[in-house]
Amino acid sequence: MIYLLALLIPISFLYSPKVEKSGAVYIAKTMHITHERKTPAYALFQQAQKVIHPESDRQIASLESKSISGSEILSLNQVDQVKIQFPEATVVSQMVLDKKDLLIQTDLQLGQLVAKEKDSLLLNKIQNPFVNSKQSIPNSASIQGFFELSDGVGLTNQTVSVRRVREGQSIELGQVDLKAGMYQIFVGSFDGELVAEIKDENGIIIGEDRKRISGLTRQNNYFQGPQLKLGRPSGFAVNLRNIDDRKVKDTDIAASLFSGNYSLKKTTDIYPNVARHSSTVALINSAGGKLARTLSIRTAKDPSEVVLFSSNWIEGAKTYLSEKLQIQYMSDAGIIIGRVLLDGKPVNGAQVVVENQPGLEPYYLDQFLIPQVQQSNTTANGYFIIPGVQEGSYQISAFIQNRHIGSQAYFVERSIASYQEILAMTNVKIATARSFDAFTGQVVPTELQIPGLEDLLSLTLESETYPEGTRSGLVEIINRPMQREYLPYIYLQNQSKDYLHLPQLTEKFIEYLSQNHKINADTSLFIGFVQMKNFEVTLTDEKFDRSNIVYFGSTGQVSMTPIENGGFVVFNIPVGTSEIIVENKDNEKIASQAFYSKASMYYLAHFAD
Repeated sequence: MIYLLALLIPISFLYSPKVEKSGAVYIAKTMHITHERKTPAYALFQQAQKVIHPESDRQIASLESKSISGSEILSLNQVDQVKIQFPEATVVSQMVLDKKDLLIQTDLQLGQLVAKEKDSLLLNKIQNPFVNSKQSIPNSASIQGFFELSDGVGLTNQTVSVRRVREGQSIELGQVDLKAGMYQIFVGSFDGELVAEIKDENGIIIGEDRKRISGLTRQNNYFQGPQLKLGRPSGFAVNLRNIDDRKVKDTDIAASLFSGNYSLKKTTDIYPNVARHSSTVALINSAGGKLARTLSIRTAKDPSEVVLFSSNWIEGAKTYLSEKLQIQYMSDAGIIIGRVLLDGKPVNGAQVVVENQPGLEPYYLDQFLIPQVQQSNTTANGYFIIPGVQEGSYQISAFIQNRHIGSQAYFVERSIASYQEILAMTNVKIATARSFDAFTGQVVPTELQIPGLEDLLSLTLESETYPEGTRSGLVEIINRPMQREYLPYIYLQNQSKDYLHLPQLTEKFIEYLSQNHKINADTSLFIGFVQMKNFEVTLTDEKFDRSNIVYFGSTGQVSMTPIENGGFVVFNIPVGTSEIIVENKDNEKIASQAFYSKASMYYLAHFAD
């Protein structure tokens, strides 16, 4: 027991990449604002509906204000989007600024002061650069806020855009005044998020920021929006920490992405140019096996950490539980280690449930990181473990007093530690779910089993909503259409999204695609919808036979080569951890999807750049 305690005293060290400070901004050429392409399945859905909205969506927008703690909050009903005319893009004239000139600009200094002090009242002290702009969208409201560059992102000859995005679709475009460091956008409703991007000449995003539209306060004739900081774009990072009492140097550990197919030169490196809703499998090894080999599912711009445990700690915890429970764990069995965080802080008093295997019992770690058999919830450190786990995928949810706060998927392999953090948020978002025929757009009734929800979510109308409290991560959602001709499948959902679009395919269509393929019973099938013009589909398994990939178009036409804004089906995927990678050939951007392949199962996901 004393030996075990000596192994379990934690001292954590955080490894972070260096952040470059942004310098002077140089604007060399005219900049224009661009539109975002739409996903093929949802575009078909809108076309089939002939853009006819329910009466509730056709109400004239009303500017009703409510006083909350001295601030006015806007209540704005949705506007018929057919009548909306986009405002003209702001064009910034050619100019050159140096550091000295920037420092003497009073308006920019005030903007920086506001950002630092977070004092919204100072907005009124800055001359509004948009006061003379015409409101070209009737029955809309103006949102204005601060706009700045961070993380070393700069401007030379790029395209800048600010837009409102709802369910992955661009709704309105805004204006940017880089000299004043402000943006303005006229919106027809306050749902969705504001998206700011900087793209280079090749269309590659070099800076981005996304903020949900919520809690806006009225400032005279506009509403103050969130501050947009355009930092480095989405990418994969492992964000390693060490829980042992010894500091581990970069030279002692190695990290890889894409299921071991891409090795990071340094553990602090970030794999760039990754589509926002992508996911991959990271593997971490240490020299001499001092640290346990660890697997973690990483999503693009994932803020969670991968905590590394020593091999001695893993063995000590398993031995301790074996003696307490009088059971014997298989030597090559996997182990799940997780942590529950709420707004980035460990949660005390959370209960953890394995939803797809309720018989698996978690054990919680006390303040000395010793697993406690009698403990029924997390302690102040938020850790839990599940030893002796067989290979597969596990959907784990966290609850506080029977209230769901977050979920994550865990992939388990032999002789490896699977680590994930459940990132719960205090401000729960409301996600919108839609189910429709992939090629006609007509509503298809279905039932969904979503991790964390006690009851099935029935989709019988155009859309339904459900609460989502997890900041990021991956979960499996089981889709069971109510009409027998449609295919049931597992949808792979990135929880950073606030929408869930489910294109439904018929059994006959899949049978037609597979008529030239011999399907093995111990394999799975993967369906992908692609929002790209020129793309290539690959798997991380280099031995996979590419003849097992069949492509289809937005109206269901079949091809052996990719079709613009279409999709694909991959047959005969072997059991185990897998990844599908879709590369946009126009800008070399990667969209990837990690999943655990199970025999005779169907999987579906979206790929967009």
